[in-house]
Amino acid sequence: MRDEKRESRQTEIESAAYELFMLRGFAGTSMLEIAKLAKASNETLYRWYGDKNGLFAAMVERNAAGGLERLTKPLTGTQTCAGKLKEFGTALLVGILSDKAIALNKAAAADMTGELGAILSRHGRESVVPILTTFFQEFPLPNFFADYDKAVEVYLSLLIGDLQARRLLGRLKQPDTAFCKKRSINAVDLYLIIAEA
Repeated sequence: MRDEKRESRQTEIESAAYELFMLRGFAGTSMLEIAKLAKASNETLYRWYGDKNGLFAAMVERNAAGGLERLTKPLTGTQTCAGKLKEFGTALLVGILSDKAIALNKAAAADMTGELGAILSRHGRESVVPILTTFFQEFPLPNFFADYDKAVEVYLSLLIGDLQARRLLGRLKQPDTAFCKKRSINAVDLYLIIAEA
């Protein structure tokens, strides 16, 4: 199968998986159900992904790849540090609060083995925090913070707060970009007040 055709089929399969994960949860969804919804053979799914955890990992990797590109771009722009952080925060919130990201988080939260959580963390927080820390290190450390790790943690807490938890619990619908932008602006403004205290 040509690379373009396989890529297209994988997108269809993973879209079907997202749909079923959101409807029935990870544990309540079988590879056979995903194959049927995607109009693919069960054998193809097992050949390409190995098992359901392999499919989950592929979905996380695909979601993260696009996300990291959108996150790093604002940090290399020509605007002020605050301006870069506001754009970064908007992109981060749009990504982590999307229906796809929430479906993956719900699957990981329900997995008692911790394997799905490890996959998600590796391509999520463990990839994002070093990028953000490197960016923060380009600027003098404010006196308020003992180290850059603390500065990043405070910023992320102000930015994300309980939004992910509310999305996971079904108490918040997927926010639009305007909501994420406003939240990001407020987070940076608050961070700067704390940093300059």
